[in-house]
Amino acid sequence: MAYQKVSRPSTVYHLTKKEHLNSILDDGVIRRFDDTECWFCESLDKMRAYMAQTVLCEGKPYYAVGGQLCRYPKFVPEDYVLLKLTPRGYEDNWYRWNQEIPPGSSRELMQAAKEFSMLKIGYRGDMAFKEPEVIDVPKFLSGEIVSHKELTSSELWGLIFERTEAEMAAHMRGLDQLEWDELIQSAAEISAMQVCRGRLTVQGESLPREEHQFLLQAERPLEVLREAWLEHQSVDEGEIFSSLLSGLREETQRMESPTMQMK
Repeated sequence: MAYQKVSRPSTVYHLTKKEHLNSILDDGVIRRFDDTECWFCESLDKMRAYMAQTVLCEGKPYYAVGGQLCRYPKFVPEDYVLLKLTPRGYEDNWYRWNQEIPPGSSRELMQAAKEFSMLKIGYRGDMAFKEPEVIDVPKFLSGEIVSHKELTSSELWGLIFERTEAEMAAHMRGLDQLEWDELIQSAAEISAMQVCRGRLTVQGESLPREEHQFLLQAERPLEVLREAWLEHQSVDEGEIFSSLLSGLREETQRMESPTMQMK
């Protein structure tokens, strides 16, 4: 058989274009290729060897999933990132594709096919992951490993939720220490805090990744949101009063007009 089931790896490496990074981190999964599977290497050495025989071979022919003969384009390292991922879950969906070669092939070709087959493994479906780490591809190809840790959008939201829940609990404990008149004076702030917490809880996980990162920069995210909310709600009382008075006057004049009286 061309496919051979393999054990679930503890860590995998995945090469992808840099432009796909944010959507991958938003989703928290590596999407299957052409509705079949997604491919990974189990070590950096295997990844380096795999790249040397594929994407780094400009002009080398290969067969796409649909059987179409293609050639590798010029590889631009700066356009790519290498992801180090920890698979999430325990699905038994890992396989190795054993390279098929024509009958009667030479021993050398058979050995080369076997060695190439050992370089990568596939996952049937969309592979969910945690603890992503981004490795710089140009430096990786020059023999240097430079990386930084990232969080998926789901993990970012988990941290924000924990922080805001702790902040809200501390806020409620503080209210218990206030006198009745102080509570009345703080009514607007209390209401704004509750509104912001409620809206954040509803929309939080679906917010853009950049907004998650912004909120995590604040020691007290709800307080930041509350102050912004109050500022957006505030309007000039003088303008409101003038508008209210003008409206009342115009309405009274309209009701007292001869036309209205005749009706």
